[in-house]
Amino acid sequence: MNQQSLPIVALVGLPNAGKSTLINKIGGKQFAITSDLAGTTRDRQYLDVAWNGADLTLADTAGISLNAKNELDQNIQKQVEVALNEAAVIVLLVDGKDQENILDAKILKKIRSSKKPLILAVNKLDSPKNLETGLIPFYSLGIKNILGISALTGRGTGDLLDEITRILPKSPASVSITDDETQTKASNNSIAISIVGKPNVGKSSLFNALLKEERVVVSSVPGTTRTSIDSQVAIDNIEYTFIDTAGLKKKEYRQTRPDLYGGFQTFKAIRRSDVCFFVIDVAQEITKQDQVIAGEIVNMQKGCIILANKADLLSPSATKKKTKKSNEDEYRSLRDQISHHFPFLWMCPMFFVSAVTGEGLSEAVAAIKPIFDSRNKNLGDEILKELLAKKMKINPPKLLRDQKKPKVFSLRQTEINPPKFELLVNHPAAISMQFRKFVENSIIKELGFWGTPIVLKTVGKDKT
Repeated sequence: MNQQSLPIVALVGLPNAGKSTLINKIGGKQFAITSDLAGTTRDRQYLDVAWNGADLTLADTAGISLNAKNELDQNIQKQVEVALNEAAVIVLLVDGKDQENILDAKILKKIRSSKKPLILAVNKLDSPKNLETGLIPFYSLGIKNILGISALTGRGTGDLLDEITRILPKSPASVSITDDETQTKASNNSIAISIVGKPNVGKSSLFNALLKEERVVVSSVPGTTRTSIDSQVAIDNIEYTFIDTAGLKKKEYRQTRPDLYGGFQTFKAIRRSDVCFFVIDVAQEITKQDQVIAGEIVNMQKGCIILANKADLLSPSATKKKTKKSNEDEYRSLRDQISHHFPFLWMCPMFFVSAVTGEGLSEAVAAIKPIFDSRNKNLGDEILKELLAKKMKINPPKLLRDQKKPKVFSLRQTEINPPKFELLVNHPAAISMQFRKFVENSIIKELGFWGTPIVLKTVGKDKT
């Protein structure tokens, strides 16, 4: 669903005020990452909600700060600015337990300067006894609409939604509460592509370059992205849902909760994708972690396109004539190196890309639809029968020690997306792994399943 199609309600406030907990409670599941660490949320996250006949989009944001000290903090605050600018209503969330540091006057002035309808939600009033008295210190802020809530227990959230819908412009559409997974599945015509890789390989920069806007926070700090962010875009009349994901880190004995949850959301994003953009950094050595991530894509049987990112960092020569030759040699060397480290991705296309210059991005996007079509291709029995007969003449299964003589009867397709096939044989144990791989690779090469792994299962004739 396009997040701009419904009026947006921005949840803003100081770090650790409970914005992500609130959006999770309203959504009814772990939609945004929460933890006791201030600053866990960095990117904008959206949740579509229907309440009292009104439709709206809640936008979770990072904590507001007027003292952005570095590039990362500055980019995070840009995301808050975008949410404030696009909002129809602003909900200012404050920590009801921290009454000594209610709110900086400059922050309140910044929010009020937007001239948007404003609701003050005093959070963490978990006990019914202090639901009313807990509001008293916050009346001094001079905000007309003030409510006490508990995002943890859900107390007061219905009243908050009532107040939001009361002052919100009515939307003609009608949608129910959804999460990122059901949004992706809502449009059958949308192809889901997750952008995955280890931290700091440029996933978010590519995501922004694909969308042609600063949709997510980009920084040179590894691990900047912690949540999976969805955005839909139409390119050449084809709907794509691009999913930016947290970098998958090497498993450690002690991982912070945000990193752990970020990893869970990345695996979830891969599972609901049709195709993965597997991003590696040409300026870094390929590591075991790169291979592990690529292995997960294959294990989940997803289509894959390899993006060798930061191609703009490859060294040019002194003249234009030499530059072309030099780049061709460098690309060839890198391509061979990548193929050596990822032999199991032999069927996947590879593109040298740059989020800075845009090099290779249009070609990479153009490769998505053919892979998607391959994953949804359903072959007839005659085509598979012809292929099997041809391959049996070239390379029939060999007799294994202590096994029956292998016999292959037929080959048929059983499922699509991912493509699955069954090889009917006399005795599965008599069919070698080499022969299964031979048939598998033949299906991919000769029947057009480039870019996607397939599943080939041997079935005994007596079990069919």
